[in-house]
Amino acid sequence: MGSTATGRNETCGTAAACGADRRGEPQRRRVAGVALSALMAGLLSGCAALPAAGPTAGAFVGNVDETAVQWRDGYLLVPVDPTVLAYQQEEPRPTFRAIASRSLPSDTGIGVGDVVDVTLFEAGVGGLFSSLNAGGQGSSSVHLPAQQVARDGSITIPYAGRVQVAGSTASTVEKRIVAALRDRAIEPQAVVSVAQGNSTAVTVTGDAVTGASVPIPTSGLKLLDLIARVGGPKTPIYETAVSLTRSGRTVQMPFSELVNNPEEDVYVRPGDVVLLTRQPRTYVALGATGKSDQLPLQGYEMSLAEALAQVGGLNPTLANPMGVFVLRREPGPEMLARYEGAAFERTAPGEPGATRLSGDVPVIYRFNLREPSGLIYAQDFRIHSGDMIYVATAPYVPVKQAVDALSGVVTPTLSAVSTVSILSDRLAK
Repeated sequence: MGSTATGRNETCGTAAACGADRRGEPQRRRVAGVALSALMAGLLSGCAALPAAGPTAGAFVGNVDETAVQWRDGYLLVPVDPTVLAYQQEEPRPTFRAIASRSLPSDTGIGVGDVVDVTLFEAGVGGLFSSLNAGGQGSSSVHLPAQQVARDGSITIPYAGRVQVAGSTASTVEKRIVAALRDRAIEPQAVVSVAQGNSTAVTVTGDAVTGASVPIPTSGLKLLDLIARVGGPKTPIYETAVSLTRSGRTVQMPFSELVNNPEEDVYVRPGDVVLLTRQPRTYVALGATGKSDQLPLQGYEMSLAEALAQVGGLNPTLANPMGVFVLRREPGPEMLARYEGAAFERTAPGEPGATRLSGDVPVIYRFNLREPSGLIYAQDFRIHSGDMIYVATAPYVPVKQAVDALSGVVTPTLSAVSTVSILSDRLAK
């Protein structure tokens, strides 16, 4: 009996103290419960203020049938299905064949500024162009110094005077020289060639290439050969645009399209201007993806599946596979014609609140990648330059963030509650 009483005295001190200790325990519990309840209510009510990657899927879709086409707050929401894929159109593809040809252009002849080589021959020794070498051997030919065609379009031929060459082919000039020398030389013959075709030059310039003026050889020169002669583009091919200007008309396309499509490798002509500039065709990926980035399109035929793969796919801990969206601007009249009666109703002119679909309208295409069909649609849906891909976060993410925030503050809160409880006990005494 004595040892038991001693143990109680060591623990509580006195019977009155033990009673007070037991009476204070419910009070401490009530204080802790109230504090934790207030903390949880504050965290859950503030879920909307927690950091997020962007709007949820519900913010796009609303409280309606998720498979329905909708006009919502200034944009058209279109769930992707086989009908949408059948309607989708490729980006307009410019073609150099609209102003050029893959056939070898006709010979434009010798031009002003060209450098011409002329060699004259005679049938026998002793004529105008005969000569003897040191060994006594005779020659019946002479190679004239290279001449640049003058502004009047002529060159000088000994004993023939000025001969017009501009605008004529080499064979035509040869006949003119022979005709001019026929009465003076012994059965003359002439060989004419263009050593430097300055009048047939094509200009290559731009911030993605080393600029130069390249003469076109008689055999012709194609666009890719021309670019190769100046060293090729200095920027990645998927970020380079090439344009061809001829007779006041200009066509531009990605350099990758020129490389991948041999039909676009056309012949250039004198006076053409070829411009290479850095103009990447890109799309933007945001939201719960592997990374948010702006990336180049790999040609014209890039699919949504390929675009998502470039950014690491969907974030497995954050993404909502049912909330994958592609944001794009489409022609308003085309959207009206396609979805009239489903998302649009025609209204009388001047009716207040009516939406005029005259220009491009924002369109959001929705994919459900939780379904196998959604994965197939992602393979067939083509991404255009300027598109934005957005992946919404999963519905549980705000709750998870709240729980994570709670776990970070629950221990300090309990410590504070314990301190408050002790102070309350002391004040009660």
